Amino acid sequence: MAEGLLVIFILASHLFVSGVLSGSILTIENKCDQTIWPVIFSWQSNLSTSGFALRAGEARALQAPSSWYDLILARTLCSTDTTGNFSCATGDCQSGNVKCLWSYGWSAVTYVYFRIGDGGVNSYTISVEYGYNLPLTVIPSHSSEQCRVKHSSGSETCFAAGCMVDLNKTCPNDLDLFTGGKQIGCISSCLKYGTREICCSHDFKSKQKCKPTMYTRNFERDCPLAYSYLFNDNNSTLTCPDSTDFVVTFCPSSVPNITSEEHNKNSMAPLAGPKHNSLRKFKPILGSAALAVFIIIIVVIVVMVKAKNARKK
Repeated sequence: MAEGLLVIFILASHLFVSGVLSGSILTIENKCDQTIWPVIFSWQSNLSTSGFALRAGEARALQAPSSWYDLILARTLCSTDTTGNFSCATGDCQSGNVKCLWSYGWSAVTYVYFRIGDGGVNSYTISVEYGYNLPLTVIPSHSSEQCRVKHSSGSETCFAAGCMVDLNKTCPNDLDLFTGGKQIGCISSCLKYGTREICCSHDFKSKQKCKPTMYTRNFERDCPLAYSYLFNDNNSTLTCPDSTDFVVTFCPSSVPNITSEEHNKNSMAPLAGPKHNSLRKFKPILGSAALAVFIIIIVVIVVMVKAKNARKK
């Protein structure tokens, strides 16, 4: 019995320790002049939340699972009506609630797609494939080594990127989204018109036949590192070391040059502001605590086994 407990406790402790020490920290911060409601739509493993409110100037840090695919976007101009139904002017996930269901109907939003622990690396892609509602940046950082991964070509593949330009100002008139006379976003031509050629579907679903349109070229010109249409081959997927942490900022003021030595030194600095809840500074503490718990459990089980053997003698 004691030997069986020993095996169970060792496995449980290993899972506990590895769960604390592995995975990346995703920090979502709001530098907009309005409240936003981030959405986290997950594949494989889910986080503790799928949607929440983030007031102007606030940030929230989340611990990602060690293997995780997810999409992060922000809803805007949200409200609850007299019947209790929650909805948003952009990015609405049609759940009727602040938290989203595990499905999402595409709308005109800027989003970032993360692949955490995918083949030993982390990667992310910023996309305006379905439209645009807010500017955003992603800043990667790594605590144990420089945040630089060399591609086989020799180019760096881990650096800050974003879509900083207000695409609402350059949005074609027929793709503008308005509410109450105010422009709130720019819808993609695929969502607007839905033709096979524009959406690269059916007969056009191949790299040879799927071509950029005047609409996608507008997005590509202003946000060259953002994915803008199916089969878009602009190296928009950036790859970083496994366990790299990321800061996703909505309405950023600038994009830092992460390829410089200076940014590699500064990228680990915690975000300013009393409302920022960063998990990064607690990660070593949690890891040490988990290791201590693991050792105590092993000692207790060993004592139990020895006591049982002594009684048998």
